[in-house]
Amino acid sequence: MNIQLRTVVLLAVTLVVLFLLGEINHYLAAWHVQLYLGGLLLTFPLLRLRFKQGLVFVSALGFFHDAVTAFPFGASLVAFLIAHTVVYSLRSHFHREAPTSGLAVAFVLNGTLILAFALIWMPDHTHKALYWQRILVDAMFSQLAVFFIAGWFFMLQNEALRFFGIFLDQEQRQAE
Repeated sequence: MNIQLRTVVLLAVTLVVLFLLGEINHYLAAWHVQLYLGGLLLTFPLLRLRFKQGLVFVSALGFFHDAVTAFPFGASLVAFLIAHTVVYSLRSHFHREAPTSGLAVAFVLNGTLILAFALIWMPDHTHKALYWQRILVDAMFSQLAVFFIAGWFFMLQNEALRFFGIFLDQEQRQAE
């Protein structure tokens, strides 16, 4: 499989943001809050790359994400691959270059991934109300973070691609 430069650039930018997210979560742990931005990290490549490029990106990000989370290895990979398939099949209904479409997809995808992981790894003990309270607080702060940094993150990815001479907007206009 041919890994193109655009996939490597987007993955490098995303991994830097994933590292920064880990640092932010470290400092938020004192307040028992954790941010999850998996949907945001996936959105730009899912909306803008071709299927195989997106598949390589999602697979690599899934492995990296599994390495830094407490989930069983491969759980994020499977969730990200399902998200890739669903978003790719629906992306013709979105104006992919518009930041508002990216924000909407990131918002829905992030919330869906939070809910899916919460349902899959729900504890069996009797304190389920406390578990869901924690999930709702984390989801609320995560969605606020997605809302506030999505535009910046999409611009960062687009500018990183432009730095390497890759202009996705022009390529997509020529393809139409």
